[in-house]
Amino acid sequence: MKLCNTPKACGLCSPVCRGKKNKKYYRNSLMKDTYLKRVLGEECFTKIQSSRVLMVGAGGLGCELLKDLVLSGYGEIHIVDLDTITLSNLNRQFLFRKTDIDKSKSLTVAKAVESFNYLGAKLVPHHGNIMDTKRFPLEWWQQFNYIYNALDNLEARSYVNAMCLLLKTPSMDSGTEGYRGHVFPILPYQSSCFDCQTHPAPKTYPVCTIRSTPSLPVHCITWAKEFLFKQLFDEQESGLNDSGAIAKDTDNDAEIETLLQEANELAELRAKIKHSDTFFKELVNKIYDVDIERLLKIDTLWQSRRQPTPFKLEEYEIAEVDLSDTKVWSIAENLYALYVSSANIQRRLKDEGFISFDKDDDDAMTFVAAASNLRSFVFHIETKSKFDIKEIAGNIIPAIATTNALISGFASAIGTQYFQGDASAHLLHTSQAPKYAIVSASIGPPNPCCPSCSAYREVLHVNKHDLDSLTLQWLVDQLAPLYNSEISIQVGQSRLIYDIDFDDYVSVKLSQVPGLSEGILVQDDSNRLQNLILYLVVGDETRFPKIALKEKPVVEKSESDDSDDGIALMEGGAIKEDVSSDSSDVEIIEPSAKRQHHDNTGR
Repeated sequence: MKLCNTPKACGLCSPVCRGKKNKKYYRNSLMKDTYLKRVLGEECFTKIQSSRVLMVGAGGLGCELLKDLVLSGYGEIHIVDLDTITLSNLNRQFLFRKTDIDKSKSLTVAKAVESFNYLGAKLVPHHGNIMDTKRFPLEWWQQFNYIYNALDNLEARSYVNAMCLLLKTPSMDSGTEGYRGHVFPILPYQSSCFDCQTHPAPKTYPVCTIRSTPSLPVHCITWAKEFLFKQLFDEQESGLNDSGAIAKDTDNDAEIETLLQEANELAELRAKIKHSDTFFKELVNKIYDVDIERLLKIDTLWQSRRQPTPFKLEEYEIAEVDLSDTKVWSIAENLYALYVSSANIQRRLKDEGFISFDKDDDDAMTFVAAASNLRSFVFHIETKSKFDIKEIAGNIIPAIATTNALISGFASAIGTQYFQGDASAHLLHTSQAPKYAIVSASIGPPNPCCPSCSAYREVLHVNKHDLDSLTLQWLVDQLAPLYNSEISIQVGQSRLIYDIDFDDYVSVKLSQVPGLSEGILVQDDSNRLQNLILYLVVGDETRFPKIALKEKPVVEKSESDDSDDGIALMEGGAIKEDVSSDSSDVEIIEPSAKRQHHDNTGR
């Protein structure tokens, strides 16, 4: 085989011949092709080259995984990520550079790997949320032969798992946390799925500890992010202001009244944020002086605790200073940081209407860091640097580049087994035990009680014209005979749209029923038959699928299954589960038992 002497695309030394100058590139390309065929086998390599795969997540794990997928010879790789690159990503996400900060992760990684895309994989980046049904409809999902997960939160991973179950598409879930990591191949309905095992929430704290008696930096950070910031700037009210959760946590009437008054005054302050010239002074005076004085009047709170010290703004002078993210700020520096960030947020609110907390939003992060440090100062708690507070508030789990490389390598290697026709895939965990750095086991069967893979999934096709003429009653009439009992219908995140006691939507046109496009969950009120999950697809015809439901397995309920409803909060630290990634998730706070007036043991 000879090299061309003229620069043109010839098929032998793709992408472009450069004569003798291209000899090294051509030889490397040919060698990689040869080695892959030897390792994978001709048939498997051909399947991989003709396959279209999806990689969800382009962070620390995603960068390593994309490198492996490109070098494995996949013909077409789609990359989805909704994040942009930040400075904190660069220590472990090797495909990004300082010049890439604020750029889309998915678009950037697609360009970055072109330098070693020897086998000419087609790379298709998508900047967006994988759970966006308009951006990524069912038809889009149907094109993939295999799906690789490099995600950093449970909700998105569970969503991808659901789509794979519906389409019976094999997938690979992987994640890392420090030195720990996992590789979890999933064969729909043949092996256990992502939701077959429970993913316990991390350590949590009672609402009243956060609101009244903090004793750790994380308490103050959670208060600043989940209560103060939300009550002042976000459209969503804080779960820390939930009266039911507070009542479950304490029966101290004075404390309950005080917490309610604090929230009401914040609401009044919020109402005049956009037009107030004295917002900063009013805020500091309220939350660090007036609110603290009220708490001090509740004697039962301080019988076994050190009392907080109210903060007097007039005792400090606010002067412009240089703020370093890695330095622990002085009180004066925290005041200046709070002053600048709150002023910036005030200006932004006039155009944006509301602002949700984002660890990569510098104004929001600075506000939370300064507000939490000042509260720590009031309660005699150690203050933290903005860098450390960002790690806690943003739930950034320690990530090690070597672990990412190891886990992504295993994920890619085990994923190729599917194309070799090998169904004996293994799940794998890394360990810090001296004798067992890597632990492997065969994937188990589906859990008969799993809410995801035990459900019956189908697609409901509705004509675009029928969507505006048919009502929810039509759908109820199709579903009720399947169960021969009363049913309930939920959409999206457990939003009820129908049951025997709630029929507000039955006469509403399907196009106007909220949340139908987010997935339809149908449950048997008698709990006899399996749940049904329908995905609505608007097309050229209306077609209700053929459905044959099975009876649910009988499961004995233990006493430990009973638990109170929780409040969703974020806190620092790692996800307390073996299958975690390099970012964390929403935590569920379980209310503690009520503290009586005479309780001196702390919370």
